Amino acid sequence: MRPTSLVAALVILAAVTTPGFAAAQSLLNDAFPPGHPSCHVRIFDRTEPTRKDRRITSIALERLAHDVAAERKWAAREQFDDTPVVSVTLRVRLRGEPISHLARLECSKSGDRSLVCTTPACAGGEIRMNVETQDRISVSIGGTLKNGRFVGHHIHLDESCEGRRGGALVLESGDDNRRFDMAPAPREACR
Repeated sequence: MRPTSLVAALVILAAVTTPGFAAAQSLLNDAFPPGHPSCHVRIFDRTEPTRKDRRITSIALERLAHDVAAERKWAAREQFDDTPVVSVTLRVRLRGEPISHLARLECSKSGDRSLVCTTPACAGGEIRMNVETQDRISVSIGGTLKNGRFVGHHIHLDESCEGRRGGALVLESGDDNRRFDMAPAPREACR
């Protein structure tokens, strides 16, 4: 082995075995257990003080067997910065609508405890997931720059892109729905 290859291997090994990296990876694994389906939900009910113009009544992140299979496939490949590591379905119920809308997401790491998620069905748009604690995830539609300025984002629902009568169905970062704190729940709650 060449000396430069040995040095590079030691640098990577040191980065992977540092306590901060291990703790962050552990939080991601606790929130999205490798090889196991999971469900995280946030439901706004009538007892909770909410704005009357709130568009979203519930939001869920669900990982099923096909998501776990996709994650295994990605893990078997060479990892790059934008290689997805979590597959999840975002389910959103909007006020006044009888059905839930969904977006299948592919999420890549973005820092120690966060993921950036996009939908492969429609170009553009992203949401961020931050693992706050071992049992809490926050979902953000948009984000704040270093200078404090908020930059909005969106994600296409129901793979609507542009081919839907009435135009695309888009979940956007409005004033009342920029961030959602979600807790683990039984899988039935994600339906």
